Amino acid sequence: MARSVDEIKQQLENLWMQNTVLRKLYGWELDNNGNPPQFAKSYSKASIENIILYIVAYCAYVIEVLFDNVKSEIETEIANQVPGSLQWYVRKLKEFRYNYTINDLGEYDDSNISEADLQDALVVKHAVALEDTVTGSLVLKVAGDNNGERAPLPPIQQTALEDYIMRIKYAGVRTQLINQEGNTFNCTVDIWYDPLLLPSDVITNCRTVIANYIKNLPFNGEYSNMALVDKLQVVEGVKIVELTSASYIDNDEEKSIAAKVRPYAGYFNVGDITINTYEYEH
Repeated sequence: MARSVDEIKQQLENLWMQNTVLRKLYGWELDNNGNPPQFAKSYSKASIENIILYIVAYCAYVIEVLFDNVKSEIETEIANQVPGSLQWYVRKLKEFRYNYTINDLGEYDDSNISEADLQDALVVKHAVALEDTVTGSLVLKVAGDNNGERAPLPPIQQTALEDYIMRIKYAGVRTQLINQEGNTFNCTVDIWYDPLLLPSDVITNCRTVIANYIKNLPFNGEYSNMALVDKLQVVEGVKIVELTSASYIDNDEEKSIAAKVRPYAGYFNVGDITINTYEYEH
């Protein structure tokens, strides 16, 4: 992981002050313990020495960030290419083409398909692969797209996808496909607002923030009550936020969210959002 610019510069300052040649050149005096003075006490922020070290530190930081990015890309590519890995299953799910067949190697023939037809055939827009340590099965969550919104695949596409999974999965691997409507998210929030603003505007803005947070969670991403409150606290006019309840519907059963949760379906749909407003008294 790349060090920060300040961390790198601090290390450069220590090395600078410990250099015996520079100590003779600048005439630093060591203390009773044999330690050199601090860099900041010997050089101002505007000094050429400080500027040089900052430039070197920043260049080193950029190089470390580039190396981190390259490493991450390589690791992701390796994970995607290793057959049988979780990322490999995700890639294969997104490669599924409705109404097209595969060969014995589990691959499609691209010789007679246009780009437009290909995009129409790629119906799995969101996917995640998880290991269920309780049942020992591989859980595959998928979702399609309906006018820009996450949605389950139609039954006929799900049937084809299930057959596709049976053909490409490794022998002995038990799979569980989850393809369903998003779990309905409900919450009740108490808002103390600036009385200079219209409460209806505050409610509208808070409702929009809640909906955007829920809809923009990564597929199978973690929801947290704290993150939702943080989003609401930056809404104009909001002084105090108290999330009194948060829950979601799973298999017609409403379950309370104590602190955080990952949606069983992989994503949430916005349900009942109740916002109670109170004037904030200064």
